[in-house]
Amino acid sequence: MAILESTHVVEHPLARVFAFFRRPGNLPLLAPPELDMRILEAPEEIHLGARVTVQLRRWGMTVRVTSQVTEFEPNALITTVQAEGIFRRWHHRQEFTALPEGTRLSDHVEFEPPGGLLGLMVTPAWVSRDLEWLFAHRQKRLHELLQEPPRGA
Repeated sequence: MAILESTHVVEHPLARVFAFFRRPGNLPLLAPPELDMRILEAPEEIHLGARVTVQLRRWGMTVRVTSQVTEFEPNALITTVQAEGIFRRWHHRQEFTALPEGTRLSDHVEFEPPGGLLGLMVTPAWVSRDLEWLFAHRQKRLHELLQEPPRGA
């Protein structure tokens, strides 16, 4: 099993950052446009047991992934596991920590790449590079989006 960890500081208060991540509708806003990510099914807000189904384009094909929230602590933690999708295993833990300068967002991803022919191309190293690219894009977009006034304000 491969593991990727990423940590960065978001210069916004913990409650605001967590509230943004709690809404699945915000996921496509954080994804690179090349992924063409769409929410197919999700609650308005994440909670323990919630399932989120997305469709995206990667590795030359359209992929559908359903994740389930297995751990949830408000303003602290969201853990999701792949319930359906192309990976043999996917476990993503996001921890949120208040800092004087904002919020530390720590990601811990454990995964096993797809099997079959796709698994010959989509190696752990390839997936890790993809995740690093995604997290870098997410960090930039999160900064841009949180500069805007909150929705409904």
